[in-house]
Amino acid sequence: MVTLKDIAREANVSVMTVSNVVNGKLGKVSAQKAEMIRSILKKHKYVQNETARSLAKANSNIVAIMLRNIHDENPLSSAHNATLLGAMIHRLQLLGYYAMISLVETQEDISRNLRSWNAQGALFLGMFDREIEQIYALSNIPLVFIDSYSNVRQLSSVGIDDYKGGCLAAQYLLAKGHRSIAFISPPDYENGVIQHRLRGFSDTLEQCGLHLPPEHRLILESDVDQRSVRQTVEALASLRRDVTAAFVTSDQIAASLIGGLSNLNIRVPQDLSIVGFDNMLISTQISPQLTTVEQDLNQKAALAVDILQHRLQNPGVPAESRVLDVRMVERSTVRTIDR
Repeated sequence: MVTLKDIAREANVSVMTVSNVVNGKLGKVSAQKAEMIRSILKKHKYVQNETARSLAKANSNIVAIMLRNIHDENPLSSAHNATLLGAMIHRLQLLGYYAMISLVETQEDISRNLRSWNAQGALFLGMFDREIEQIYALSNIPLVFIDSYSNVRQLSSVGIDDYKGGCLAAQYLLAKGHRSIAFISPPDYENGVIQHRLRGFSDTLEQCGLHLPPEHRLILESDVDQRSVRQTVEALASLRRDVTAAFVTSDQIAASLIGGLSNLNIRVPQDLSIVGFDNMLISTQISPQLTTVEQDLNQKAALAVDILQHRLQNPGVPAESRVLDVRMVERSTVRTIDR
């Protein structure tokens, strides 16, 4: 690979002169010499090393995106994570930033990545609530957390109204005549998202004189592990005489459950109704199409990036936290029970 030193040797000029031409600093370079250097650069198809350039600059335009790595799972196996990450990268590029994506497990992972890449700011996607104070102590760059329920005062975050999402799911199923409903979720890892959805769901049931029995709450060991999904399908099938519907806190899990129930000749919605959460693309790709609680992942991603950019451009501004609304999307996986 040709270097600036190689170009300088061929042009019989200093490396600094070549660097000035590459970076458009032509005040001390004659037009004739600049044209010669450009010709040599073109001949060798020279491509500037943007990584090295960014690391050397005070303003690198690099934004780190940290994803929690749990139990050696691929976090992008989650359609939620993949969609959110793609939207964040797209927004960052539109604003002229480079995205540096890291899977992290420890404080040392976070610190090493922030230092090594000279990141100007960082976005955190995943379960970091218990560590937020320590993360702030690692660096003084702007940070924005997604789906955080931490009570750290200086926290900038973007999330959704998870409690309302649980309320909407319960209200919808109750309005359709269902009175015995299961609640199905992945592990909450103490990050609050699942707990808030569960609380909204349970509170709405209790307002109607109902409750959620412990045996009607099913927790997957992993939302991307097929063995865990099969176990949940079997558990849900065993409850079919007691429950008529299930609120599943992820479209991805809901789609897998519908497929698994079909293999057991349990029909949705004729035998069991299902409500999902997220309104991912998969909700319209399965049959029947999934009734679900919608959150706008593109809006969430863009807002997180915009808050980070605002803090980068205006050092010292107060932390900003935003909570986005959710809504029900009615499709075909819930039947009405006549009473």
